[in-house]
Amino acid sequence: MAANINAIIRAITPINNRYRDPSSPVRIKLECLWEMGNELVRLGVNKPHSLGWAIQRQTKGLIKRPTVFRSHKIRSIWSSRDEFARDVGRIPHLSRLTEILPLIDPAQHVRGQLTKEQLADIYEHAYKDSTRKFKDYVLKLKKTFSSGKLGKPLDRNKHLSELHEIVAVFEELRKLLLRLLAENYPDERETFRNRISEEELRSFSNMCISLTTKDNRRLYKRLGPTDSASEDEKFKMLYDYARRLLHKESDVERARLRRLISAEAFAQMSDAISSIRSEEGVEDYRERQKISIGL
Repeated sequence: MAANINAIIRAITPINNRYRDPSSPVRIKLECLWEMGNELVRLGVNKPHSLGWAIQRQTKGLIKRPTVFRSHKIRSIWSSRDEFARDVGRIPHLSRLTEILPLIDPAQHVRGQLTKEQLADIYEHAYKDSTRKFKDYVLKLKKTFSSGKLGKPLDRNKHLSELHEIVAVFEELRKLLLRLLAENYPDERETFRNRISEEELRSFSNMCISLTTKDNRRLYKRLGPTDSASEDEKFKMLYDYARRLLHKESDVERARLRRLISAEAFAQMSDAISSIRSEEGVEDYRERQKISIGL
């Protein structure tokens, strides 16, 4: 049974501080990773992925999930600090250790195919090669021992097709709002307002500005209902989706959406939603547009 999360955090915080210290040389950072992994093993940690997320949340990012998982993985490969230092203690960049982990991890299929000579050769290349030469060497090696995801290029567009409907609905609503704000048809604007509560309009405006960048999630306020009760189906879909997205700790899905909807488009939607809540807001919006065009 692993110790409770607070005990784990107390145990690894001093090590994490040394690891994150910008003045610490690579050798010290490597030692810190092994030490942290050793503490995690000593405390009975056997699910470093889920624990890493919990620690990252509780420490507000001061201890990162990848640091927790990677240190535990390093300790699972090298039970001895001396062996760890012998094999990779001289590498010039931490990224090189990350690159070779899938090759040298006993839990991976490829490790069983490597001879002792090939394993030693990997460590030697990680220590001596130039950056370009090392990347080419690792890529070639991963293709040679390709299995599962190893050696296969990462498809960064794999999940983007799933967002096409959301992006299309977002664009439709954005264009509708811009038209309603620009034209002198107050009755249409009133009809729009009658289909969506004031509370949901304020909440969605806040959600849009919170989605502009990774850091701006801190601006998110849990306003309005969890699920939209709007009669406008497009708005309801976007509201519920944005709400679910902002409640996730991981930024992965939000990052995918930001690849398809720009920060400027989110900010414009936020302003438009906020402005259309009243006719006074519409007038203020138009005045701002005149100033913007003038500039």
